[in-house]
Amino acid sequence: MLVFPKPHSDGYNFIYNLPVSLILHCMKKYFAGALFSILASMTIYAQDTVPHVQGKVTISVKNGTIECDLILSNMPRLSDYYIRLNSGMNIRYIKNAEEGMSPLKYERSLQDTLSYGESLAYYIPAFNKSGKYLPHAIHFNYVGMYPVITDTTSVVDWRGNIAFNGTTLRADGIQSAWCPILYDVKTDTRYEKVTYDLDVTCNDCKVIYVNGSPPVSGTRALVKSATSQDLTMFAGDFKSVSINGNYFLNPDADDQQLAELEKTLHSYQVYLEKKTDIPYKGKAVYIQTTPVSKYNSWLFASYPTIVKVGWDEGMKSFLSKSNGSGFMQYMAHELAHYYFGTFRDFNSELGDMITEGFAEFLALHITRAYISDSLYLEELQSKAGEMRNFNPKPIAKISSKSDYGDRELYVYYYAPLIFSAIEKEIGEEKMWEWIKVLLQSPAVFTNYQFLEQTLNKVMNDEAGFESLCEKYFRSESAFQNAASTLNLLADEPSYDVDEKPVAKTYYYFFFSGPYRDAGSSQNRVIKHTDILQITCTPDELSNMARSVFKRLNDECENDAGCTSDFNTFDSMEKAQAALQRWLGRYGKNVTMLEKILEP
Repeated sequence: MLVFPKPHSDGYNFIYNLPVSLILHCMKKYFAGALFSILASMTIYAQDTVPHVQGKVTISVKNGTIECDLILSNMPRLSDYYIRLNSGMNIRYIKNAEEGMSPLKYERSLQDTLSYGESLAYYIPAFNKSGKYLPHAIHFNYVGMYPVITDTTSVVDWRGNIAFNGTTLRADGIQSAWCPILYDVKTDTRYEKVTYDLDVTCNDCKVIYVNGSPPVSGTRALVKSATSQDLTMFAGDFKSVSINGNYFLNPDADDQQLAELEKTLHSYQVYLEKKTDIPYKGKAVYIQTTPVSKYNSWLFASYPTIVKVGWDEGMKSFLSKSNGSGFMQYMAHELAHYYFGTFRDFNSELGDMITEGFAEFLALHITRAYISDSLYLEELQSKAGEMRNFNPKPIAKISSKSDYGDRELYVYYYAPLIFSAIEKEIGEEKMWEWIKVLLQSPAVFTNYQFLEQTLNKVMNDEAGFESLCEKYFRSESAFQNAASTLNLLADEPSYDVDEKPVAKTYYYFFFSGPYRDAGSSQNRVIKHTDILQITCTPDELSNMARSVFKRLNDECENDAGCTSDFNTFDSMEKAQAALQRWLGRYGKNVTMLEKILEP
């Protein structure tokens, strides 16, 4: 008799027996397929395990404190793991959650290179093969205290920041890791999506919101979710408005304007539902808030929550003739993250590119369908123009996220252009088929092999598939190929190696300012040229710029050092507008000495 372990529905293993003769017979005919099936079923089981978080959270928006007494349970049985927790949290103890247990020794790891810098990686050491011990349920008790920044004195703000601005707390449920997040090292899987049962108290709040539950008015919220969510949290003194079951928190628009916005956003959701055959689940929550820095602004999605952080107009900006279409494109991108990022997580070296690249690709589709075809074409051309000084590594050669070079250009500009070119080659119908397969094909690692295999399955044309992969995934000229397919001006020198470079007219300016501590007595000199014009080849332009960069460095008058920036444009108007934006970065409250740099 041979004995095999089998995954059981409650997460434990039991033993069953099979006759040797039957096993040998099956092995002869089906060994490879059976083995793959067993491994696949185990993989799917592991991915479907949803941890549960239960306990108390106490917040003070005015003092910048978060105190947590939580139990993390129903975890997958991992041998190699880390538990990520925000670096600002001071741990009182970590215990086995069984009653009467003593605090456990825990250690930090410096090997969690995939973790964001906001969190630290912990594990419980053990004398076993993996060197790690994971109780079935873990009791965490910790407290964190963060600066309350009411005057934008923070130098930077970002998604993973636990931000107190004097009236609200903003904490996302992934990067900030304000709640412990289990991470599987072997499969590169985060378990930030959890079910929860939380008792949240905030005596200086008027509204408390935890992702996946309706906002609660008052100073205490008992919130539960049987659907897995990341624990994005927003609490403080603000207004909550409900329209057709969707919520708008801290909006700057009135109820009528919000109703118009909700109707438009709902139409985007319906469009994506029909195209993917995957319905949105739950109602959306739209949050508007301000950063704790002067210049940062962004949107992010932790569905059903979409958060807009910035100092410009918020939810009412969709009515603006000049900025409305841009705001709605951003919102379309975040709504697309329901599919790429919520319905399915993508990992490995290409996970970020797939998630953001396809979200932007879907936003382009919404732009064409609901805003205007001309704006869609303008967006494609704009993305191609932004790529003019960027030489992206082919997708097939990406082995780590650092290979992206410039992440923003790679995932938000390059990837959507590549996907748009592939769509033009294979047709819109097959493109949507590929998207469905990407979203629903079982896989442990969503890497380059996954990308190729899913596309190959949809095309069902080996010769055409190989040609497409060579053209857009493997070629060093993939961007140029995409630009040609889309009939875009790639803003690249249009000459062969043996031909003479073509001269082009550039409108440009150089700009130099303090490297840091701008506005202090030691760092208050900014230098820039007027808007200048030159007609030359790209190589001649680069040679000219090098000499100016050297001069700026040699003549730096700021003790902290000087920046050196060279900006080129295809029109005088664009260059003039850009120079004013650069000068405006220093603000009215900073006294700077402006000097014109003579050519």
